[in-house]
Amino acid sequence: MSFELPALPYDAKALEPHLSRAVVQQRHGELQRACVARLNRLVAGTPWAECSLEAILLGAEGALAQQAAQAWALTFHWHSLAPRPGTLPDPLAAAIGTAFGDLEGLRCALEEAAAEVSEGGWVWLVAQGEARELAVVTTADGELPLAPGVIPLLAHYVAPEAEEAAAFWALANWRFAITNLMGSAAPSRPSIPQGSARRPMPR
Repeated sequence: MSFELPALPYDAKALEPHLSRAVVQQRHGELQRACVARLNRLVAGTPWAECSLEAILLGAEGALAQQAAQAWALTFHWHSLAPRPGTLPDPLAAAIGTAFGDLEGLRCALEEAAAEVSEGGWVWLVAQGEARELAVVTTADGELPLAPGVIPLLAHYVAPEAEEAAAFWALANWRFAITNLMGSAAPSRPSIPQGSARRPMPR
């Protein structure tokens, strides 16, 4: 068995004019495809070859863990964007108000965090603790916010394209965020948005 490149949840041109088709195709068809290929090379001939991506995320170390994290993050990233994001759900608006004052406060926090992250890194909107209070955190390429009690809600990929920051704000998928916020998944085990079902790690 091998991992496959997950399909985009929309057409490559669906995010225009905020994020160009060329950028989407490069990031999905080249960057993410290469990441999945490296992941398959790393698991080949090992017990991890029969495991789910989530099992690798939670159990592997080193280069394998980094490739699994980046593959997961890129898929999560595509679901964090939507051609028609819709209105901000009331429970999420209330949580944003508590944590950041208002939507503009969240935007400033995201932009400030992105300015401190190297290209290829990530800025995340997460919920933390039993109260699921919102926060903005950053990770490097190949890392995820998987500390106990942390639930990723949205992911912003830090890229050199000038359109990127404005695009994320225009396309932020609030419905995906509220689904993650209200979900029942254990905080240390965020669900995989898409991907092949794989058997658990053999014992």
